[in-house]
Amino acid sequence: MLKIILIEDEQKAREALKKMLQILSVDIEIVAETERVNEAVHLINELNPDLVFLDIKLQEGSGFDILERIDRPDFKIIFTTAYNEYAIKAFKVSALDYLLKPIDPVELQTALQKATGLIDNEKEYQSLLSVFKNNEKATDKKIVLKTTENRYIIYQKDIIRLEADGAYTLFITKNQNIIASKNIKYYQDLLDENMFMRCHQSHLVNYKQVKSVYKNDKLLLSNGDIIPISIRKKPEIIKRLQEN
Repeated sequence: MLKIILIEDEQKAREALKKMLQILSVDIEIVAETERVNEAVHLINELNPDLVFLDIKLQEGSGFDILERIDRPDFKIIFTTAYNEYAIKAFKVSALDYLLKPIDPVELQTALQKATGLIDNEKEYQSLLSVFKNNEKATDKKIVLKTTENRYIIYQKDIIRLEADGAYTLFITKNQNIIASKNIKYYQDLLDENMFMRCHQSHLVNYKQVKSVYKNDKLLLSNGDIIPISIRKKPEIIKRLQEN
């Protein structure tokens, strides 16, 4: 959910922008709106938005005055204004986009999609970085799984198995099943190699969740799933299971 603050001193323009945003995307939340510089600074610091729509000319000053009072503007900015001469200065303060009033819905949609993509990628990077840092010292390692709608952080020990599904991977865990948006090789490289083994082209299993080697060269897992073993992998898998 994208958290948005609207800073606009014309109420009609603010209401029009709000309606267009609500029509264009259901995955947003307009957490605050204001027309005042001091209040805008307070709201940004308090609410930590992902995206700010910022009018340049305000009654009490300008959008640039607000930005100068924010210590770390770690949100994305889309400027809105009726005055084109501010464009160069706007982009010098790292504006994501610049929309001229009256705002065109198509241009707004393009700007919103651009913002969503950048913010999602940045959040994923921060999640991955946090997990990576913690994994360096942690006994119980974690992994970040991204789906088309959500992001999950789960303990690797809770993963029973992975199954390839084309460009996607099905994670079967102790608590839930998750279809993650990368192929199985991508996750094989991320997971703890001392815990997981590739028993088949389409399957990766947590060896601690293996109950026994089943008949006809298959593995019986703790949740009752029966997974095939490739002929080439069988000697390595048998040896590893005997060692553990």
